[in-house]
Amino acid sequence: MANDGMTPAESGRAAAAVVREEDLAELEALHSELVKRVDQARSDGRIYLMSQYVRLIALVSPEIDRVQRRFKRETLAALRKDHKALKEQSKADTTA
Repeated sequence: MANDGMTPAESGRAAAAVVREEDLAELEALHSELVKRVDQARSDGRIYLMSQYVRLIALVSPEIDRVQRRFKRETLAALRKDHKALKEQSKADTTA
């Protein structure tokens, strides 16, 4: 299996770079569906299936949190960049 000379961490970062808001929405929808399935399995007395759904939720939940934190960091970085550019423009306007 070729990895183009990238370490697993680098490969993971490259894959994470293409996460879109639609992907987050789908993960959240998957989480909601899994919770519904847990409830259904519980009411049906299907213990094994319930445990499998809980395991899947345990995988999806941290990923949702990670992507949400990333989007918040990117938003903050963009705001800071805009503020810096505006500040520099203001400085340039007052000195000119």
